[in-house]
Amino acid sequence: DEVEDKDWQTTWGDRLEKAKSMGTDDVFLAAKGGLKQSESDVPESEASKKRRALAGCRTDGFREKSGVKDARHCTAKVL
Repeated sequence: DEVEDKDWQTTWGDRLEKAKSMGTDDVFLAAKGGLKQSESDVPESEASKKRRALAGCRTDGFREKSGVKDARHCTAKVL
């Protein structure tokens, strides 16, 4: 089964459309590798959970929501 690749313009157009539907925080979190794929039926791995948590530790707003003010403390808590 061969997979047909889309041309780069179509691929980037699709990414732009997806980004338009996301909030600013979600876009930055996705860029840091921390956005969960909600449409996936596959259970999230421990590595993925840790990656998302660490991405949140690098973002002031997410740290404040979790009640942790210091990035080092947040990272230590995740690891």
